[in-house]
Amino acid sequence: MKKKILMSIVGIGLGHATRSESVYNQLKRKAKVKILTYHNSYNYFKKLKIPASDFGGYAYKGRGYSFDVMLQINDFLRNPTKLNKDYKKFRDIADKFKPDMVFTDSEPNGFFYATRRNLPNFTLTNLITTLTHYNIIPKKLKTHEVRIQHILLKRLIKFMLKNGDRLFVPSFEKKVTYEEKIKYTDLIVRKKPAEIPSESKLRKKLKIDKEFYYVHVGGSEIERELFHILEMILPDFDDKFFIISSNHATKKVIKKDNMIIFPFIKNALEYIKISKGIISPAGHSSISESLVYKKPILTIPLRNHIEQIVNAALVKREGFGDACFFERKLSVNKLKDSVKSFIDNRDEFENNIKKMRFRGEGAKQITKEILK
Repeated sequence: MKKKILMSIVGIGLGHATRSESVYNQLKRKAKVKILTYHNSYNYFKKLKIPASDFGGYAYKGRGYSFDVMLQINDFLRNPTKLNKDYKKFRDIADKFKPDMVFTDSEPNGFFYATRRNLPNFTLTNLITTLTHYNIIPKKLKTHEVRIQHILLKRLIKFMLKNGDRLFVPSFEKKVTYEEKIKYTDLIVRKKPAEIPSESKLRKKLKIDKEFYYVHVGGSEIERELFHILEMILPDFDDKFFIISSNHATKKVIKKDNMIIFPFIKNALEYIKISKGIISPAGHSSISESLVYKKPILTIPLRNHIEQIVNAALVKREGFGDACFFERKLSVNKLKDSVKSFIDNRDEFENNIKKMRFRGEGAKQITKEILK
């Protein structure tokens, strides 16, 4: 009889959904899998016609292109019953499924459910990397809000290491430190480059005969401001072409002189494979796919978001691309300068990535470990 595995996936943005999609596709071959999620992740699976149940959940709170941890905490305090209500809905769906084990991608309800039901639990997270490399964040970016997140993350990881069975950490670091319950894996991508058609076939299929940069600004509502600023500055690079995917900023395809804006690109990896490089927020999944596909990336980390700031700093340190850091409000001129610098140094970044051996085997490694 097949094992029954409950997958619990955070619903903020699209990064967790895309990488968990890859794990799901591996697990479903050998086990019966049930997905519980919410918001953007739920809508993403719905578009792909992957069965999933919605149990509620919270969205990021922020002002402009900035994460506001105090606003998030105050939101919890103003509505203390919501967390309990969401967990009860989660619990009822999970109990009906009767899982043998729980896999969670950064979603706490799955972790708590597993510990309360004494079930084996496995967690996919890159917060270990965030804590390990906190010190590489530029001093001027260690705001009060970032320091609060650092304290909270240390407590959360300590709890998870005490109560969890295994924490999987997909890593693009050159060197990593192992611990008993932590297993570092290769990066996770939805499909590996070899599974995508050749460049000539893709150009014919997508009807693209020019070189372009792929711009992903599609996950959460908080990214709207970034989209509008990019839409403002990219026309200045009139000798370059850009294909933009923005999940919330438009509902129809918009064609302009040097760009095409799509509301949702289902086959995004096809565009990534033939692009010159990626421009994106500093989400771990976007960076992972760019590195496996050997594409340089310009990261634009969300202000005050500790994980994205660390991710961007690592990309810059390792020479895989560049990072556009900003202290207060996202500056039009600063972002424009960052885009220019990124394009000018693209070849150097690409050469650095090609020296690495990112194969995109993370989902396969995780599945093997879980089923074992």
